[in-house]
Amino acid sequence: MKTILLITGLLVSYGLSAQIKGKVTYRIEIIKDSIEQPFENSKNTDAQNEVFLMMQESTPVEGYLVFNDSIAIYKVEPKLDIPGWNNGNDGLIITRSKINLAWLKAGGSSIYYNDWSRDYSITQNAIVGPTKRIIKEPKEWTITEESKIIDGYTCYLATIDKLNDTKLKAWFTPEIPVKHGPRGFNGLPGLIMEIEDVVLLWTVVKIDFNHLEANDILEPIEGELMTQEEYIKRSGNPFADK
Repeated sequence: MKTILLITGLLVSYGLSAQIKGKVTYRIEIIKDSIEQPFENSKNTDAQNEVFLMMQESTPVEGYLVFNDSIAIYKVEPKLDIPGWNNGNDGLIITRSKINLAWLKAGGSSIYYNDWSRDYSITQNAIVGPTKRIIKEPKEWTITEESKIIDGYTCYLATIDKLNDTKLKAWFTPEIPVKHGPRGFNGLPGLIMEIEDVVLLWTVVKIDFNHLEANDILEPIEGELMTQEEYIKRSGNPFADK
């Protein structure tokens, strides 16, 4: 209760100040110590071993959150590796680009947009067929009294229950009183500074207040607008874009 009152007081005091806006850079990486080594377990299938191998070979990427008091948009750095070719004596040889699972799990080519002035949050993607805009439901957070300092800010732990008794853990700071975070994780009374989602870790590495990009945040308008339930039904994946 004391923590909630403290957070509320901070939000009220900061709410009286000037508008907060800027750009946050997150480093996103797979926590490799938390996963199995490929081919270590003889019971694993070839497909499972391939996933473990891709996790171990993944490299960190950056994600960017541009925000103001009510609106935010998040996307991951562009995927620069493309299929290569070698036009040698044996003819054209095409080399497939590798899949970086850290990039994919961090958000891939999707765009995440939310506007708290109208309780509106969408994800734009083209993963299955044509581009779609999926309306997202609010996250169900449990805020705890546990705290720690991240980059000089006092942060509090909030969690979301996941499958197999696991939890997504997010550290947010009321000292930056906006309800934003990366990849559609938002709704807490302060900016999310760090997320541990089982095997994936987001960490703030830079905050640029008053960044020019925050002056003109545009809502994605391409693609059919649908609910999460409609998207799951069409894609056939019950875990689609969770």
